[in-house]
Amino acid sequence: MSDKKFDAVVIGSGLGGLTAGALLAEAGYSVCLLERNFSLGGAASVYKVGDLWVEASLHQTSDARNPRDVKHDILSRLGILDEIEWLPTGPLYKVSGGPIGEPFELPVGFEAAHDALAARFPDKNAAIKRFLGEVEQIHDALWNLKQAREEGSLAKFTRGLWEVQPAADGWMNSLDEIFTRDFVGAEGLKCALGANLLYYGDDPRRLWWIYYALAQGGYIASGGAYIKGGSRQLSLKLAKCITKAGGQVRMGRLVTEIETDADGNAIAVRHVARRAGDNEERIEARVVMANCAPTTAAAMMAPPARARMEEAFGARPLSTSLFSANFGLSAKPSTVGLSNFLSINMPSTMGRFDQYGDGATAMADMPKGELPLHAVSNFTAVDSSLWDEPPVLLSVLGLDRLDNWKGLSKEEGISRREAWLDAIQARLEQDYPGFSGLVTSRMLLNAFSMSSYLNTPEGAVYGFAPLPPDEPILMGFPRTPATPIGGLFLASAFGGEHGFNGAMLSGAEAARLAARRLEAPLPA
Repeated sequence: MSDKKFDAVVIGSGLGGLTAGALLAEAGYSVCLLERNFSLGGAASVYKVGDLWVEASLHQTSDARNPRDVKHDILSRLGILDEIEWLPTGPLYKVSGGPIGEPFELPVGFEAAHDALAARFPDKNAAIKRFLGEVEQIHDALWNLKQAREEGSLAKFTRGLWEVQPAADGWMNSLDEIFTRDFVGAEGLKCALGANLLYYGDDPRRLWWIYYALAQGGYIASGGAYIKGGSRQLSLKLAKCITKAGGQVRMGRLVTEIETDADGNAIAVRHVARRAGDNEERIEARVVMANCAPTTAAAMMAPPARARMEEAFGARPLSTSLFSANFGLSAKPSTVGLSNFLSINMPSTMGRFDQYGDGATAMADMPKGELPLHAVSNFTAVDSSLWDEPPVLLSVLGLDRLDNWKGLSKEEGISRREAWLDAIQARLEQDYPGFSGLVTSRMLLNAFSMSSYLNTPEGAVYGFAPLPPDEPILMGFPRTPATPIGGLFLASAFGGEHGFNGAMLSGAEAARLAARRLEAPLPA
């Protein structure tokens, strides 16, 4: 067994871990990142199944070129913002069905979004303007507060506190409560504003309003974008920041233990080769960045530390999981009339926006009747460079739960997957006649797949459920990468919010907290 020393060890190469490692390396600290798989990125990766390239998770993200996008500052500091080609995806989405009926497209920009919504729902013009103004103000105010903290600007901080009043007023509210306050009875309007909820959560009654305002506000302000070459390009660039600064990125290494000292501080990790036998190594580290679920990190610790982690995180509800049906096509979907990058379809049985998550249990059985709410991602609507030639990828995303698939035999699981692929393909054929004739391959990833691939409990793709906080704004942001274990930080969606932006913000905040600890004088 060999022993090594680093300032920071990062467990896992998802976006949160890569961001934390890159920022610490850029600040001059020695960093070693350990990844159990043989590819980087976790959910932010592209992989090949047969001859089809599959995008693991990125359908669209807010455009990082906007200076107020949350990724902009991180990627600028690392010097890689302009090394990535951000492809605008047009309207944020097209939504149809359910209470909204005929298709509606939500455009980019607050003014354009207001005009489109007011044209569709003229009787709610004033309420729409007030609502979008609040979303924009919350989005900008929290950005100003962040800038003020980083720059030490009292003037900016004072201005930010004044602007953040809408956030303070609704700090403990759910999205459903705010929608009810502003749009009571206007279910179609609610669906137009929250059609893409499955990219954040599954239930507007349990989704924190502030999180919606930040996430959706970012999309409306910056527009949606896809990364040319796929999400792996972002992961590769972040990993290169670590190695370029002299750090190490090692794949196929499975962390088996996080050591703690007598005071309960994380001091080292042990890891083994995943394929080639034991080959155990030990790395001493002043901080450990866990790009994994708290339960996964806790399982690697001695009982006292494990108990403290369980006390801190064990009772927190987990986020939703997802299914992803991936189709390889012999031609671009535009040949059968599908041209939008992101289309969201709601079932006719959905009469209210608060029924958004009702279809999450649909896959507990064979398909019956209409498909549950689902999103269709047409990756060839932009020049991604991944699908210039067949087979090209089209993905259908929807809500799922691990419980839907528990207790099945292997044969039963395969049979149900195929039945759902049949049902999804039939719906696409109905909406876009000729679609089935393009299908050359297909594959369904479910909540069980998400749990196995991402090593996340219950397939929780967004970390903890985005619930409203129990305490007012004066108590601060309710989610933090800090843990009860000294020197251990959560560099993942479990340490902040969800999606690409949330994971990177969590990684950045984890790096900030870790740097503060690393700057402290070492004990004698």
